[in-house]
Amino acid sequence: MKKHTIYLLLIAIFIGQFSFASDNSEYAMITGKLSITEGKVKEITIHNVVEGQPAVAATAKVNASGEFGFMLPITTAGFYYVDYGQFKNRNQLIRLYLEPKTDLNLVINKDNYVLSGKNTGQNALVQKANEIYNEFAVFARLGGNITYVDFYPWLNGGVAKADAFSKTIKTKDATFNKLLKLAVATDVEELTYTFFRMPRTAFPDKDDRPAVIKTWQTDKKFTDPDLLKVANGVSLMSHYFFYVIMNSGDGPKRLDMAEAITHITDPALKDAYLRDGIATSRMKIEEYEKVAPLLKPYLISENSKAFILEYEKVLHKNVGQKGLEFTYNDVEGKPVSFSDFKGKYVYVDLWATWCGPCKAEIPHMKKIEEDYQNKNIVFVSLSLDKSKDNQKWKDFVKKEQLKGIQIMADKDFESDVAKNYDVNAIPRFLLFDTKGNIINSDALRPSNPELREQLDKLLKV
Repeated sequence: MKKHTIYLLLIAIFIGQFSFASDNSEYAMITGKLSITEGKVKEITIHNVVEGQPAVAATAKVNASGEFGFMLPITTAGFYYVDYGQFKNRNQLIRLYLEPKTDLNLVINKDNYVLSGKNTGQNALVQKANEIYNEFAVFARLGGNITYVDFYPWLNGGVAKADAFSKTIKTKDATFNKLLKLAVATDVEELTYTFFRMPRTAFPDKDDRPAVIKTWQTDKKFTDPDLLKVANGVSLMSHYFFYVIMNSGDGPKRLDMAEAITHITDPALKDAYLRDGIATSRMKIEEYEKVAPLLKPYLISENSKAFILEYEKVLHKNVGQKGLEFTYNDVEGKPVSFSDFKGKYVYVDLWATWCGPCKAEIPHMKKIEEDYQNKNIVFVSLSLDKSKDNQKWKDFVKKEQLKGIQIMADKDFESDVAKNYDVNAIPRFLLFDTKGNIINSDALRPSNPELREQLDKLLKV
């Protein structure tokens, strides 16, 4: 590609996608070529870091020759991440440190990239850090199926290599040195903890854990706000607390965010961690309302305040609305309608005979039906089995001696009840008041002890 063509491309990209941050803004220029034959990449994205997580800074088209270009306004030097589809799957990290007047070129191959340019800044050193990341990432990819048999013996050497590299980071820029060392340490821990969240086919004994992990665990773990300047900063906190709670002496239990933040000393880190934790927790309304008073005082940023406002709006969007009127047949072929239960509380279990987690809830459902049989509440089990499996469903109900109201939807996940409540996974539970209005369209499971607390309060037991 001729030089003048490159600059025309850059100017077009810049005019089309960016605006000047201020009259004093300076820029970093990135040109490059994707030399990857598998698949056709049509665009490439640059992520920057916003409060410890990646955020899209700019996107550019890739031409027929695989060439692309960016011109980015840089007000504060920091890390940026190149994404052509590999970023999410950890296939290759291309992390750059961009400063004003950085001018670099990338030739991106399947497993590596070649760095050159008029002003590459600190990026040769960053590239070495990226290579260490890639070595750890092999063990933290979904579908990789690498077990502890390979990972545990490798880990000590991998950590030693990362530590040795960090000691070589001695440029004249103290701010950069500190940030890159933090990035390397974050990569090592975050990817190690991610390993423990991957599906495996072989498992160690419960107490068989690499010794180095114990050295990472302290009462006051997260103290440095600069952790929010790396794209996996929040991810590290999330994976760390998940690992600790799953491997505590008391055994696995639900992550307690209020407990977790006692190990975070920096207010900005607490804010970012809690916002992400709430967003990804899939808490029920009842669970959120219990923890919200404990967590809200730490959600101090404007971003978090806006997030909470929207989160609570979505969480409660269906509360008080009229429940869907449906009519489906029971095992005897008799029609049963939602309106038949007016005047009673209604708890609906959406399930199917092929669903393992659904069947795991059945013993709890039976027990709760038994304990509340004389109360003003009806329990409805609504099967989303396919129509062709109608007899299979009937046989299962009889064999397992299922109680309560047993009915089957007419079109499985395409039925009105599934579509109305946006059901795309089961088991799913719905709770309605005596007027047929929604209390919760994603209610607590029978196996959750808090369901009984809620029902007792409603029924004034």
